[in-house]
Amino acid sequence: MKIDQLQNSLLIKDKKLLEVNKDLNTGQVNFADVLTQSLQKVNDDQMHSQELGDMFMLGLTDNISDVSIAGMKADLSLNLAVEVTNKVLAAYSEIMRLQL
Repeated sequence: MKIDQLQNSLLIKDKKLLEVNKDLNTGQVNFADVLTQSLQKVNDDQMHSQELGDMFMLGLTDNISDVSIAGMKADLSLNLAVEVTNKVLAAYSEIMRLQL
């Protein structure tokens, strides 16, 4: 790879970052709303998994693959939410350690 190719790729990434920032500023994206929607989606996945499990136990459905897929999806979404929370808390504690 040539150095000028590397420089061009860095400039392209900076341009994309500027475009994303411009979109965020004009779109008025609210972090609290995004967080609330994400946590609501995790809750919906958990509730759907619980409903399918209950239906399977009562004999209302015999499709075990849907039940197991819903359970895995709920587990993955919950694990993702926990990891994002851990990363946000780690970033916050890192910012608080900065000396100005």
